[in-house]
Amino acid sequence: MTLDFRRFAVVALSLALGPTLAMPVHADALPRPLRCTLDQCFVRAKQQSPLLAAARLGIDQYESKLREAQSAWYPKLDASAFGTALPELKPGHDGSTPLQDYDFGKVGPLIVSSLSMGQTLFTFGKISTLKEMAHQGIDIAKLTNHIAEDEMHYQLARAWWGLVLAAELHDLVADGARLLKEQREKIERARDDGDASFNQADLAKLNVFAADIEEKVRQFERTRGLAEDGVRLAIHEPNDLAIEAAGELTPVVVPPVPMEAVETLALANSPRLLAQRGGVQVRLLQTQLARNQFLPDFVLVARYAYTYAPTRADSQDSLATNPNNSATSGVGVALRWTLDPLRQIEKLEQANLDLKQASLLEQGERAKLRMDVRQMYREMTDARAMIDVQERAYKSARGWLTAENQAYEDGFQEFAEVLRAMEAYTRRRMAYAESIFNYNVAVAALSRAVGMDLTTLTAH
Repeated sequence: MTLDFRRFAVVALSLALGPTLAMPVHADALPRPLRCTLDQCFVRAKQQSPLLAAARLGIDQYESKLREAQSAWYPKLDASAFGTALPELKPGHDGSTPLQDYDFGKVGPLIVSSLSMGQTLFTFGKISTLKEMAHQGIDIAKLTNHIAEDEMHYQLARAWWGLVLAAELHDLVADGARLLKEQREKIERARDDGDASFNQADLAKLNVFAADIEEKVRQFERTRGLAEDGVRLAIHEPNDLAIEAAGELTPVVVPPVPMEAVETLALANSPRLLAQRGGVQVRLLQTQLARNQFLPDFVLVARYAYTYAPTRADSQDSLATNPNNSATSGVGVALRWTLDPLRQIEKLEQANLDLKQASLLEQGERAKLRMDVRQMYREMTDARAMIDVQERAYKSARGWLTAENQAYEDGFQEFAEVLRAMEAYTRRRMAYAESIFNYNVAVAALSRAVGMDLTTLTAH
């Protein structure tokens, strides 16, 4: 009996999944899977993800605050009206005796109304500071949106490459499912026929080896399920939609860039660091605004008032004719000044403390970013080197398996040594695929920290 152990090592992975793969499933019974590249999935996420939509709303909120700050220069109108009923004052009476001096049989309306307009002229920088704060808020909101997109891209890349890895290993399993069944049937048939080449220990060792591989297979199946859930979550699709990654498990291409250059890119482009810097600018503007609160505002005021009281047309009743009852009109410049020195001093002190805290946080974020970038760069470099290491090991294990298989067929080797070579080959094949996955995810993680896709860099 001759066994093709190179193919047999591949199909050993399908021991756990072989029965499942053999089950017939009608094509119409399954929903059509969604196939997309990583870029297509990210475009879909930007269109459908509620998390990214919420981040974009932050920009609209700060644009609204900017319009609110700009509206401080627009004229403001204030209208008021008061109405009641007044009895007529009897001729020759002064109203000192209400029950006798007023004719309650003749009651008329009293309407006091006024319309005023205020136009801000000069605020000693208060409004301009508010506008600048709103502009800074818009920039920070854009950076926050950038942070959300970078995080989404990283999580999506990790899940998508997980799908590619699972598909790679699944193909490894699926291609050999039929062959595994055939080889096992040959061994069992040799046993049943009493063939002298049959060795019970060979079948037992095969089962032990297959059990070890099954654990790894199930681990990758869990990874596949988790990756598919991650992609569905990112692109906001229902849980019953099957996701397939349209791509191959190949290392992404990053030009050779030294660590110092990547660190410089991060300091210039990291949205988290830029947001911290924007926060420092906002705190500085808040300090200026608190300082400006000690100064007054100048406002142009125009006012018109009208009183309608037919029952008091010829009388001196104070309710109808008192100028304090909005019976005045005119135009003038008003000084608006809030003097609350103790409270204003504390507000200024709080603004200064907030500014100092924001500056320290920005310094800490810069130092942390430099450390994180160096660590991620080393991880990416090591992951890229391990691809070559695992590829050499994988090819060596394949040669080892070929040699052991030939020696076994020639009668110079035991089956246990062939199984050892098969196990080494299988594990090296898995490790090689994992090394590509780890490298691609490491590139995505470093790209997130830097604030730009490193695969778009060009070497000079």
